[in-house]
Amino acid sequence: MVAFPHPFRRIVEHVYLTDFGGTPLVHLSPYIASDKDPDLVASMFTAIQNFMDDSFHSMGIGDVRSIEMSDRHHVAFGRGHDVLLYVVYRGRESNHLERRVIHFVREIETRFGSVLREWNGDMDRIVPIRDFLAREWDLHPRMLRSTARFVHQVRVGRT
Repeated sequence: MVAFPHPFRRIVEHVYLTDFGGTPLVHLSPYIASDKDPDLVASMFTAIQNFMDDSFHSMGIGDVRSIEMSDRHHVAFGRGHDVLLYVVYRGRESNHLERRVIHFVREIETRFGSVLREWNGDMDRIVPIRDFLAREWDLHPRMLRSTARFVHQVRVGRT
């Protein structure tokens, strides 16, 4: 017997955070790395959101909050003054999740505003933001087994 997920359940598959210009800062996913560069995907979402917002603003419509990607896959957008947050999820479209993303962007900018405004490209300064996102969305950065094995070999002197 094949088990299907509950139709109302939403599963977050990817979380991307970029600076306002589209520079990728964080990517979280429960999946092992795919063949798609997460930095490229994050930049693509930024370009799509900027294009859609510009287009709809000129028609007198507000910001785009989400798009449907395929059957039961959606992207919720959160735009702040300093960052853009993209949450890719599977399941039914969720206004609640969209509002949560928007609220969470405000929380990121409140907690980490000075880090974001003064960021000089040093990714170590982004680690607290990444950890904050990981806790909120229950997605923890995972290391590939081959990478973990290499790190272990270096630590014990077997390169």
